[in-house]
Amino acid sequence: MQKFFKEEFQVPIDAMVEVANVVCEHNLHHVITEVDDYEEIITLQLEYSKEEREIIHQIEDLIDDYSTSDDDEEDEDEEDDE
Repeated sequence: MQKFFKEEFQVPIDAMVEVANVVCEHNLHHVITEVDDYEEIITLQLEYSKEEREIIHQIEDLIDDYSTSDDDEEDEDEEDDE
C-alpha cells in the first residue's frame, strides 16, 4: 500500500498559474482551502506520494521565486519613499 502525504502551501496569486500548471501536468490531488484577497494568497492543499516529492520541490521553488520577487519589489518601494 502506497503512503500519501498532505501538505498546505501558501501560493501568491501571481504564482498560481505556474503552480496550477505543474499540479495539472502531474495530476496531483489538490484542494483550495482558503483565499485571502487582502494578502493575495491562495492556500492550496496537495496530496502526493513519496515518488512525487520532486514535483513538490518544484512547486516550492516556484512559490519561493514569487515570494522573493515580492520582497524585492517592497524593498524598492520603500527606497523610493525615502
